[in-house]
Amino acid sequence: MNGEQVLTIAMRLLPRDRRELGEALLAEASQVPAARRTAWLAGGLWFAFREGVVRRVRYPLSLAVAVGILATVDRIGTSDDAEKVTLLVLLASAAVLGFLAPRWAWLAGLALGSTVAGVELFFAAQTGASGGPASMLVLIVPGLIGAYAGAATAWFRRRLRRMV
Repeated sequence: MNGEQVLTIAMRLLPRDRRELGEALLAEASQVPAARRTAWLAGGLWFAFREGVVRRVRYPLSLAVAVGILATVDRIGTSDDAEKVTLLVLLASAAVLGFLAPRWAWLAGLALGSTVAGVELFFAAQTGASGGPASMLVLIVPGLIGAYAGAATAWFRRRLRRMV
């Protein structure tokens, strides 16, 4: 199997809005001198990987990292201000994720807003303590507010760019 066949297969990973670029890259490969063709095809494979795989994994991975950071901040906080720091991390991470993917702001708000309750529920089950970890689900509200604030910022930014 030669490089052009591998690139042809890799182009199937591309989203619809990027397939034309992949087809153009593949069509131009035959015009590249033989000495540079391997580098050209390697660049095409990198393009297909970046646009086809990384684009699909970037947001879920970012959300998982944000949930992990929030859970860690919640568990290691021992000062009087620990709850405030946790709330700040919740709002900031939800806003960033809402800004990065406004269509998925609801997911960031729900996932991050329920993280603290989930962590508290997990540790309450481990220790056998009773309490109200479910009452921490109220943090879904600031999670959604932060995520939609980030989404609104992204929307306004796009509107301003169109005006200029």
